[in-house]
Amino acid sequence: MKEYFYKKEYKYMYFSTLSYNFANALIGTFGTVMLYKNGISIWLILLIYGLRFGITGFTTPLFVTISSKLGIAKCIMISNIFSIICAYMLLDTTNLYKSIVIFILIMGFMGLSNPSSDALSSKYVETEHRGKYNSFINISKILGTALASCFVAWGVITNNNIILFLIITIFFVLQYILIKKIDYKVKNKTNAFKSTIKYIFKSKSRYKIIYALTTNQIIEKQFAPLYLYIVLKDFSTFSSVIIVSLLLQIVTITFIGRYSDKNLSKSNNLVSIIKAFISGIYLFARNKVIISLNNALSDNFAKVYETSIQTSIQNIIKESKEDNDLLSAVGQMCLCFTEVIIFILLAILSNFIGENIFYIIFILSIISTIAINFCIKSENKV
Repeated sequence: MKEYFYKKEYKYMYFSTLSYNFANALIGTFGTVMLYKNGISIWLILLIYGLRFGITGFTTPLFVTISSKLGIAKCIMISNIFSIICAYMLLDTTNLYKSIVIFILIMGFMGLSNPSSDALSSKYVETEHRGKYNSFINISKILGTALASCFVAWGVITNNNIILFLIITIFFVLQYILIKKIDYKVKNKTNAFKSTIKYIFKSKSRYKIIYALTTNQIIEKQFAPLYLYIVLKDFSTFSSVIIVSLLLQIVTITFIGRYSDKNLSKSNNLVSIIKAFISGIYLFARNKVIISLNNALSDNFAKVYETSIQTSIQNIIKESKEDNDLLSAVGQMCLCFTEVIIFILLAILSNFIGENIFYIIFILSIISTIAINFCIKSENKV
């Protein structure tokens, strides 16, 4: 066990992940629910997220540019400033609808530091540690999000927005301080934007397809809480289900990390089958209790699935002949541009079919889960 803690870089990455996920819970876990509570329709929420990821896609190469000159920590600091502004706007319900364009821009620039986790991992984490390392990273995410979810629920229900906002700000700053301890400047020998675009359109690697396919899983992750909230129609009950489901994840995360290091291929097969099955339950469940339990199960295996698949993606980056930091940016750009297309299509459909759009989201997630597993197997054979 000590091999996963003996390096100071590992420790700083674990604690920085916990800090970020504590600070980001309002936006990441409750974001779509907060927008819905503020009176914004489902189709407009989908459109907001679509446009947000479009901006993120175009700004992602700035990660390489900024981090090559100022370091990764500074890039994270800039991104977190936008996150702090976004949190403030979510809590300030009086002006959100009027400031929707500004809100989209701010959310877009929040993603500036998205490639940082893959970049740091490819630099510091040893291949034989990657599965268990990702387990500890995801446990850090769970603990941060679970603790923050309790705090966010308390703040929203009791209307203590000022205290909530101050604590969120402190943890965003803390993440920057921790990353500063292991900061490094990315090597940038060419134009980052041109290099990433060239790789996206000319490379035959399935790496970019794998990232693009994760779009539908991310959409499910972001909008399943909104589906649950609409079904339950009560913020307190919704918050309780979210918190309990987060805490349950720690058990299975620990198991899958150890299993991934031993047999990554079988691990991917197992978690892909389970995830597709859980997403499928959403299509048929109608009872509030069953939907709540399935949401808890879905949250549980989302992190398990992420641990296994992320390990495969990081191994592809590590073993590639291409620049690791460039590949990290490429993956995020493929993801963001695909999200723009899917979100806009979903927003248009939602305008006609209303809440039934959630069933389309779950079906797309199932298809992507199967396709990602196939692509990873094919990429590893190359």
